[in-house]
Amino acid sequence: MKRRILAEAIAAAAPEHVVITSLGTAGRAWRDFGGDNPTFYGSDPMGAAPGLALGAALARPDLEFVLLEGDGDLVMNLGSLLAIADAAPDNLRMVVFNNGRYETGGGQPLAGAARADLAAIAAGAGWPRTLNLAADASDEEVAAAVRDLLDGPAPAVLVAQVDEEASPYGGPGEHSGAEAKVLFQRELADWEKKRTGK
Repeated sequence: MKRRILAEAIAAAAPEHVVITSLGTAGRAWRDFGGDNPTFYGSDPMGAAPGLALGAALARPDLEFVLLEGDGDLVMNLGSLLAIADAAPDNLRMVVFNNGRYETGGGQPLAGAARADLAAIAAGAGWPRTLNLAADASDEEVAAAVRDLLDGPAPAVLVAQVDEEASPYGGPGEHSGAEAKVLFQRELADWEKKRTGK
């Protein structure tokens, strides 16, 4: 499936979620095709997004979070699966854009990509719900899988096989971590004011 299809399905199913993305194509797919959710776009270092999402979910148990993660980013920090399972936040769900390569770094294959099952690794780390979505899933199946992920208990992960596509680079440069933090805090505060009227 195309990254666009997955991002659009998440946007349709998760209008009330706060979104955190890893660096690379998962974040860029959300930026190009996602919703107007308050979003923190992760940047370097690779592997930092799951820890950031866990911290946010624990700090704000009143909000629902969805982490959009690239498989390369996740592979850089598989230990985060253990930390999330141990903390067991009931307001954090993860969607892994899985194409078996470091797409934004030049398309190098991930080690073990042909053999590793990221959903099984998460299950082995103690995640109570792990879901897989095949690359040939129909648009309706993609939408149903995303709804299932978001409607069921958490923490939960959906590993979605996405097509290899050209890296969506171009346009304005990325923000520094400090700039991204300030922009996200403002966006979240404005979003909460609109939701609560306060």
